[in-house]
Amino acid sequence: MARLFRIGIAWLVLMLVLAAGGTAARAAGPASSPASKRPPLLAFYYTWYGTPFGPARRWAHWGKPAGGLLAPKGTDPNRIGSKPGLRDIASAAYPLIGPYDSRQREVVRWHVRLAKAAGIDGFLVDWWGPGGWQKPPGQTYKAFVDVLLPIAEEENFKVCLCDELPQFFNGFDKVVTWTAEYLDRFRRSPAYLHIDGQPVYYIYQVWQGKMSVAQCRRLIRTVERRSGPVFWIVDKMRCRLTRAPNSPSGRELFFPDDWLAVREIDALGGYATFSNLRVHEARDLGVLFARLVRQARAAGKKVLLPIHPGHNNSKFNNKPYVIPRRAGRTLEGFLRAASDAGADFLAVTSFNEWPETTVVEPAWTWPDPYRYLGILARFTGKTFRPPPLPPVKALDPAIVPLLRRRGQGGPERRGPGQGSQTRSATR
Repeated sequence: MARLFRIGIAWLVLMLVLAAGGTAARAAGPASSPASKRPPLLAFYYTWYGTPFGPARRWAHWGKPAGGLLAPKGTDPNRIGSKPGLRDIASAAYPLIGPYDSRQREVVRWHVRLAKAAGIDGFLVDWWGPGGWQKPPGQTYKAFVDVLLPIAEEENFKVCLCDELPQFFNGFDKVVTWTAEYLDRFRRSPAYLHIDGQPVYYIYQVWQGKMSVAQCRRLIRTVERRSGPVFWIVDKMRCRLTRAPNSPSGRELFFPDDWLAVREIDALGGYATFSNLRVHEARDLGVLFARLVRQARAAGKKVLLPIHPGHNNSKFNNKPYVIPRRAGRTLEGFLRAASDAGADFLAVTSFNEWPETTVVEPAWTWPDPYRYLGILARFTGKTFRPPPLPPVKALDPAIVPLLRRRGQGGPERRGPGQGSQTRSATR
């Protein structure tokens, strides 16, 4: 009888432990994922920003008259509103530290530390060759070579190139030459991202894509003759009509057969669903993503799926498209749908693409500036602790008094750790 009693007690204890574990898992929320089982989490990162008070010595990509591909005519970052004193920039949200320069070292270091705190494994960095919107060496080139890559080395963080040249640059021979030259150089850095022991290279192709299959094969073979094996991820997510059940609006996302047949490509993916199919509900994404993964697996490819916290291009598009953020539920839905579909890699679009307002970087205009990084941290199994803000000398002078005011308390002092963060920026 005593033995049966002990067995009964042991069984009761076991049930209580399991029940507690289940409660903890449910409390973690739908976006949580054990770090040992989750796919690597990457984020698209942009280095094209400049300010008059930063190393660029001029506005870049924050609005007109600064110039930049996504800068609307009606915005002027030199213009500062009286309440609450924010600049007129080309974004539907406002950076917590104000507009910044991508070559400002302490700003970039803060970005890297934020990413690490959220469990982001690496940045896919916009790459425009040695020119980078200017004559060589250009702004984005300097930002990557002189600032981001060295800081990533110091911070034990990973970065790799997201090459936009095959889509926008006229002169494919030059693209091939530059890819071979610079990948061979950067892959030697301890901060350069490797997968399966190979340096990673992401090729961006929007809409139908400008690069042909034949050009892609030539690019890959030329580069690998110089640098050895590379892990190639090619952006080829597309949309078409379908009769498949449960497809949103009778459409599906797919990878073209001729690209699936390119043996040298290791993974296919996409920067955005919104470039192909405007959908953001988790139930619809689950159907779309699952089919993409099955298609790629059948061709022996891995899959990178995009994760969107939101989208709002109303500051530069006369016919804007908005993906509502829904206080983080949209981001959680994308994370759940992509991971449940079995994606090999997740890529947040984006860390800091402010004109399209797809950012997870902290924003002044959100009730909780760190909300989206906190959601990513929960997904990756981390406890999010935001790092100190950059020093005052690295910030927009217009934002400093606002940060001081917020750091002193009052109705605007909100968000996890924000009080200590803003105080650190005012010393």
